[in-house]
Amino acid sequence: MMKGKMKTMALAMLCATSLSTFAATDNTPKEAYDDITHSLADLQPITFQAPAEKYKLLVFIDNQCIYCSNVVKNVKQYTDAGLTMLFVTVAPDSIRDSVIEDMGRVWCSADKVKSLQKAMTGFLPDNDATPACSALVERQSALAERLGIRITPIMVVIEPESRSIIGSQPPAAILAALKK
Repeated sequence: MMKGKMKTMALAMLCATSLSTFAATDNTPKEAYDDITHSLADLQPITFQAPAEKYKLLVFIDNQCIYCSNVVKNVKQYTDAGLTMLFVTVAPDSIRDSVIEDMGRVWCSADKVKSLQKAMTGFLPDNDATPACSALVERQSALAERLGIRITPIMVVIEPESRSIIGSQPPAAILAALKK
């Protein structure tokens, strides 16, 4: 029992040190928040709604990221903990074209939620990406670039402070860090 508490405390401390604003850009936290809130509807994030929402997190992922796959695989744990998860794509420069193509297929599918979950385990939908879906993924990635996001996963708390959480953090650690 003590080991479990120590592990949770260590994860909470790691998560707390990962909370930051967007210092890598010239954006203030307020400007980042404004950019997110003004862009969100157009970006059409794939959303997993928490039944009793405490926080809303915009999660930047790419389908070739193992840590991103872990977040998507465990999305029910996050929503059960009160974390609404909104997923958008980051297309890192080194794999940009393949991520845009792959994730465009996800955003073009009839069941985006199921397609995202399958894509993050390596099974892309059978449909093709249309130019409109590829453009949507490019706009999602452009938001990440404006915010200075270069790695995945990044979870951004949608609130005026625009705090971010780096990596695949468990829900308990995220909640503990956000309460500080």
